[in-house]
Amino acid sequence: MAAPTSYYFWKWADNDLSGKPADVHASLLRGKLHPALQAFDARPLLAELEKAAFEGRALGEEWDWKVNPASSPENAQFVFVMCPYFNASQERVLRFHDWFVPLDLAGWDEQSGHTIPCSLPKLSCFINGQLPFSEAAFDISPDDLPVLIRGIRPSEPEPWGELLSRRNGGVVCKAQGRRFCVEWRVTHDMKSPHIFEQWRAQDAKRFAALNGADPSQNLPVKTDPDFITYAETLKIFEAFLRGEPRPPQYQWRKLKMGKS
Repeated sequence: MAAPTSYYFWKWADNDLSGKPADVHASLLRGKLHPALQAFDARPLLAELEKAAFEGRALGEEWDWKVNPASSPENAQFVFVMCPYFNASQERVLRFHDWFVPLDLAGWDEQSGHTIPCSLPKLSCFINGQLPFSEAAFDISPDDLPVLIRGIRPSEPEPWGELLSRRNGGVVCKAQGRRFCVEWRVTHDMKSPHIFEQWRAQDAKRFAALNGADPSQNLPVKTDPDFITYAETLKIFEAFLRGEPRPPQYQWRKLKMGKS
């Protein structure tokens, strides 16, 4: 049986204020509602918790929760939940995702000391595939991007980095040598993150020189239009962080659309 752990669930406010999760958690422990949060109707979450607990208790799991303030769940500041550690297995991660992501809530995992991986950041989040999720950078500025992208080491496993936005999807790059393969994802409804459109950036000049060569052929990285320079990668990440559309100076190859 999975040991119980504790989570905080909250609602990001509809404003542009930064909300670094550790700061938000600390504020709630002091009994204060962080400016990046807003009160929310917790009753849909409580209904999902009831269903999850019914299934879990049949398996011998312990579930409990408290709404703050307890007297008005329709105007909650946060919900504190005790339940089995959801990240103990891939199956449990998917269950948690299906239950809570459509509610558009964020959460803090007290056992691990970081946000629940399936919850979205307040503004943005940069994840390095070579580092644990607890070292993700939240609500970053354009000045942070050079260090974060250069921190991806192509000589080591999982040489990728992803910049996520709560509002419009993400961009991801994979390093190979001194070049990067960069993809841009648009999520039209943040309550349905598996429904998205995705494009891959291509060097327009190299693409034209190859006369539309099949990108799946085994080309050297330096000539493959799917791989662009660090400087170009940085420009794309900066454009995404500023909320701009895909930079038009690149050829964008449409990839398979994600589905729910």
